[in-house]
Amino acid sequence: MRPLFILLCCFPLALTAQHCVYDFASIIVVRPHLDGDTQVVKDLRITLLDSTNLPVTIGGEAWHLFRPNTDLKACQRYQHGFTRGYAMCFPFAKDNYVLVLPRGMDTSKMKVLIQDDRPSTSVDYHRRNWMHPFVMQVLPLTAFDNYPLCGTYNDEEYPDRHDRPPYHPVDITLRTR
Repeated sequence: MRPLFILLCCFPLALTAQHCVYDFASIIVVRPHLDGDTQVVKDLRITLLDSTNLPVTIGGEAWHLFRPNTDLKACQRYQHGFTRGYAMCFPFAKDNYVLVLPRGMDTSKMKVLIQDDRPSTSVDYHRRNWMHPFVMQVLPLTAFDNYPLCGTYNDEEYPDRHDRPPYHPVDITLRTR
């Protein structure tokens, strides 16, 4: 009777065991660029908004800022864990911005807010606007803009899946003032 009791107590733990470092995680990849230019614009503030246009929170904690996928040394340190708040690199995401979040979030009601928050040292209004040449934009997402990471986070190319469209970053063409 005792072995059966121990087995029944451990059974729920076996059901929740992870088989991948990014089990139950997905990624949103965005590519902000100028019209006619394929180069990603650096140093932008990109925020994930919920259906009420507020920054996304999970369990009452902020979980909404996209990070550049370019700091390879930081990425190697944190590649092997689903760690919020650290830079993580994913080879298939190239030089775009990334946000890792729990898998299963309905992104069809979410939006991405793009802001040019680069610091301006000028007091002059016109010069300050010149230092921030991009207009703030809000872009709606679809249900297929997040991609599961389990088994794909180390891939150079994101593999096609039978249950969804082929991988592609969310393309954002920035507008200038």
